[in-house]
Amino acid sequence: MDSITVKNMLLHEIGCSVNTEESSPPDSKQIRLENPCNNNLINNVPQNSTRWSYSGNTSFVEPEILEDMGVSMLEDPTANDESTKQLHSQDCIMSPVKSDSKRKLNKRHKNDGIECHEKIHTNSSADNANVERIEQDGCIYDLAVFNSTENESNSSSRAKENLAGESTDASADNVGVDQFCLYRRKKKLSIIGENKFNELSDEIILMILKWLPKKCLVRSMLVCRRWYRVARDEALWTRLDLGGKVLSEGTLGFILPRGVQILRLAQAEIADPVFYGPNIQCDYIRDFYTSRLQYLDLSMAVISPNGLATLLSKCKSLKNLSLEKCTISRACFSEIQQNTELEVLNLTMCEDINANCIMDLVKLNCLTALNVAWCCLDSESVSVLCKTLPSSIRRLNIAGCRKTMNDNNVKDLLRRCPDIIELDLSDCAILTISSIHTLLNFTELEHLSLSRCYSIPQSAFARLAQMPSLLYLDIFGLVSEPVLKSLRDNYRKVEINKFFYSSVARPTVGIRRTSIWSQRVRD
Repeated sequence: MDSITVKNMLLHEIGCSVNTEESSPPDSKQIRLENPCNNNLINNVPQNSTRWSYSGNTSFVEPEILEDMGVSMLEDPTANDESTKQLHSQDCIMSPVKSDSKRKLNKRHKNDGIECHEKIHTNSSADNANVERIEQDGCIYDLAVFNSTENESNSSSRAKENLAGESTDASADNVGVDQFCLYRRKKKLSIIGENKFNELSDEIILMILKWLPKKCLVRSMLVCRRWYRVARDEALWTRLDLGGKVLSEGTLGFILPRGVQILRLAQAEIADPVFYGPNIQCDYIRDFYTSRLQYLDLSMAVISPNGLATLLSKCKSLKNLSLEKCTISRACFSEIQQNTELEVLNLTMCEDINANCIMDLVKLNCLTALNVAWCCLDSESVSVLCKTLPSSIRRLNIAGCRKTMNDNNVKDLLRRCPDIIELDLSDCAILTISSIHTLLNFTELEHLSLSRCYSIPQSAFARLAQMPSLLYLDIFGLVSEPVLKSLRDNYRKVEINKFFYSSVARPTVGIRRTSIWSQRVRD
């Protein structure tokens, strides 16, 4: 019979002996484990005098084999009989303890200052005496035996809770083990690398964040509270380009309070409400907030008249404003006139502009550039415009008034704004030679556009080219190619038909999309 078979038989009989309450070993033979082979035993238990009660028949086992296994047979009838009496019917001894050492068996196992105690109970019908090592989620569990005798009253609080309700009269020399606890070792999370930003000042971090695009800058706010505070600094949000973007309701309520001064919203879609979204403080925005915007481009933006009026109501410091191809209500003009420092206003192709809206522009005393081309102004609106325009106007575009702009309106314009530098009267089809005589009296006029004014004769353009201050003359669609060549040859100081489109009050000219009114919108 080989040694492995003998070992299994011995372990089986040892388990049966432990689970039997009333049986006692015949000759009180005991097995001593010289060299602990079971990995589940506590390593700090001494190897000498460690005993297990055994009642199996070992007459057929050779002593040499037992010695090779580290087991020796000892005769001690008295000790074996006393230890058997101390066994409880529902408990199983999992680890022997030296009786004369009187040390605490409820020692806590600590790993990096982290402890986890879980109570488990043994099964009295276990067939095997050796306890398997438990591994779960990469954490190793150790078994620690707790003694329930009265002499160990100074054990840990967890051992006392586990042993509550258990009583025994065993002496200090006899060990009665009825429960054990399971300790779980957890790995302490370690931080990889060092946070070098903690060593930098806010000013240095601010200089670093300036190189980030706005999309990454918003994401950096989620790092920590310090980054959130630094990333909201006004120096990082002075200029912003949201052209062509789709803004959900309340988005501008998050953006404008960061101190934006130059904002491009050309061709953007802005949903209502503009400020009062579900995630912002509505009362503050509605009652106290005032934007710091100075340059606002809303050219061809999709926004409702009410939303536009709400946005303009928060803007009191505008200098340049473009509302090209937007639907404007009277409330919008009422809010525009609150910007007393407004210098440039672009209303190209805006709808629903009447005489009352024009009257609100009179209060803009600092206005220098105005574009109301193709706004479908009626005769009354054109007349009010030419008679009430601020005298500070230097550049004016009222093109597209095909049947409403007449010669008398040009005379009124001369009396109201004699210092105009650039004037665009294109597509004013009813203007005649009388308007040419009036235009000759603009002493500072440098750029004049009369394209498609078909009622003006070709001979009148030669007289306009002789104006001392005139530099550019646009007369597209009025003269033939030979006449145009003759004018260029005779009047070389004047550049004829150089600009196809007017640039009066427009934020962008040509293919430039990174700036508005020469102000950069991208860092």
